[in-house]
Amino acid sequence: MGYDNILVQVGEFGLYQKLLCGFFVFYTTFLCGLNYYTQVFIFDTPQHRCSDPVLDYFQGETKASWEDMLPWIPRQRGYPSQCSMIDAEEHSNLFLNQTQTYFRNLKIQDSNPDKFTAIRRDVISFVENVPHKSCDSGWNYDHSLVFNTITSENDWVCKDDYRPMLIHTVFWVGNTVGCFLWGFTNDYFGRKPTVLLSHTVYFLAGVATLFAPNFTMLAIARFLVGCAHHTVSHLPFLIVVEYCGVSSRTVPLMMVMMSYTFASLTVPWVAMALPSWRMLAVIASTLILPVIACWKIIPESPSWLLVKGRTDEAMAQLGVVAKINGQDFQDDEVRKELLKDKEAESAITQKVNLYQMFKTPNLRVNAFLVNIICMMGFMCYYGHVQNTSNLGEGNVYKSYFLGALVEIPCWSIPIIIAKLGRRWPLLFLFSTSGLAGVAYGFIPVEWHLTSLSVGLIGRMTVNGAYFICLQYGSEIFPTVIRGQGIALCEIVGGIAIFLSPTVVYLAKVSSILPLLILGLCSLIGALATFFLPETAGRTLPQTLKDGEEFGLDQSKWDFACIKKNRYHIPEDKMSEDIPEAV
Repeated sequence: MGYDNILVQVGEFGLYQKLLCGFFVFYTTFLCGLNYYTQVFIFDTPQHRCSDPVLDYFQGETKASWEDMLPWIPRQRGYPSQCSMIDAEEHSNLFLNQTQTYFRNLKIQDSNPDKFTAIRRDVISFVENVPHKSCDSGWNYDHSLVFNTITSENDWVCKDDYRPMLIHTVFWVGNTVGCFLWGFTNDYFGRKPTVLLSHTVYFLAGVATLFAPNFTMLAIARFLVGCAHHTVSHLPFLIVVEYCGVSSRTVPLMMVMMSYTFASLTVPWVAMALPSWRMLAVIASTLILPVIACWKIIPESPSWLLVKGRTDEAMAQLGVVAKINGQDFQDDEVRKELLKDKEAESAITQKVNLYQMFKTPNLRVNAFLVNIICMMGFMCYYGHVQNTSNLGEGNVYKSYFLGALVEIPCWSIPIIIAKLGRRWPLLFLFSTSGLAGVAYGFIPVEWHLTSLSVGLIGRMTVNGAYFICLQYGSEIFPTVIRGQGIALCEIVGGIAIFLSPTVVYLAKVSSILPLLILGLCSLIGALATFFLPETAGRTLPQTLKDGEEFGLDQSKWDFACIKKNRYHIPEDKMSEDIPEAV
């Protein structure tokens, strides 16, 4: 294409593009990760128990730890109940005697463990044999490992424990709505104004979260944060990709992966050091301001300027790129290439639309399958991230840190799919994640380290699958409808994402249900992947006819690293510059 030739002249990946990747893409993606984990942590539910005036008094007097209070909490399905307490009204004298004896002897736990163990057993027996009732005096929370959250401040537990889940769902609904909204502003007003608008909404809605007076206003604030969430990262990524040559367009993707993981690794430690959710929310919102302040130096996309007929502005911007990259800028030649590119794109995009794809049997099936893998990939990845707090036991921040740590091997995904293709690595990753999710249900409750390890394996592999799904979607659709096809994948993926909080909420019923369901969804993704054609090493389809014939010459057992069948290019297209999957 003419625009790619222009990038060769101004520098495909020179100093200008490196600065954009190193600062613009990295920083905005870090903001995306920071604000997502802020969303997770400020609505986290700390360990809690029913408040009891007598027990609360003795706990305060003796400085008893959370673990010291566990014998006094009724058990439910083997776990300490968070919504029921002992009803000692008919056994008040015995209750007082038991509490005085137990708390008075806490100090001998280490010096006389046998005596204290006997006292502890008496307490457990007493709790098992007296009546129980629902919490009637509020709740006490364990803030030794988790800071004060919105959930604990508002007592969104027990009968109100659906509220944090609903907030997460509203957040992702906002994300889906934002795809439409910012897509419109992106096309009609440009990339640069959309960067300003989306970051401004991101900032204002984040600040509004701090001052929301009730649940409804808080839900609206988080809906607006969700609206801008992916755009603050994906749009800068898109801008930079439009400045990079064909051979270097995986660099911004690698920067996105590394930056998001860096945010995932950093935020848990920051949250651990803070005393309240408000501090983390302030940090997440404040760090958006540098992007808004530096808005004027953010570049507009030359390709968008060309489409809008603003050729002089596009030329000026490309001149800046060439100057910083130390390239000779041939104004007349570049202008010819721009006009040639515009005419070629107009000729292609005016012929067909997404509706016509549904009339092509093979392409229709491939499009259906790639939407299935996007739905499963999106929902399973974000479901695994949100479910990290339910893995193992103890410090929730440590669980999230380990979850982010296992994503580092996924940085090798671009290299792997370039060597081995898309299909078999994706099938392997989906299958491994699925089997890990199913296996999680068979691990004994007391095997905390094993359950955490298996859960993290599921997260690591589905993270790799998620990134391959993004790549697959851009290659299955032919050029004439590729943009519309990718938008369709993002929409169905977005719908799947806002179902993920509901899946994670099922941990309230059984701790194995979220990973079991996500595991089964991963296996569905693996099955859909098996029937997709390989795209690596093959010329990408241009027309609907090309898309209909794509993959028909492949066997289900072909391996890209062993056999690379090139897609047949009709003779009348041999002279065209047709892109090829790397």
